[in-house]
Amino acid sequence: MYMTRAHFIGRMNEIRKTTVRTGATLGANSTIVCGNTIGRFAFVGAGVVVTRDVPDHAVVYGNPARQAGWICECGHSLDNSLACQACGSNYALTPSGIDKL
Repeated sequence: MYMTRAHFIGRMNEIRKTTVRTGATLGANSTIVCGNTIGRFAFVGAGVVVTRDVPDHAVVYGNPARQAGWICECGHSLDNSLACQACGSNYALTPSGIDKL
């Protein structure tokens, strides 16, 4: 038996824009709930369920996603002073996450 389009419930009014910004990394099998934004150079771990916005340069893991730290544009973790030991970049806290100085 074939179902016609009339058998499906249209919920197009519930669609919300989901944004993945420049340089962000999404791990395998991660789930981004619609309407959320993944910040610039953020790192979402494998299998993570993102239920709210992820700040720029944030590292998140778990279900629901929790922030575990910060990551440099070069892909290395940042220490507590927001300095990258690999490339020497320094960062400062901003309302959207962190930004390179």
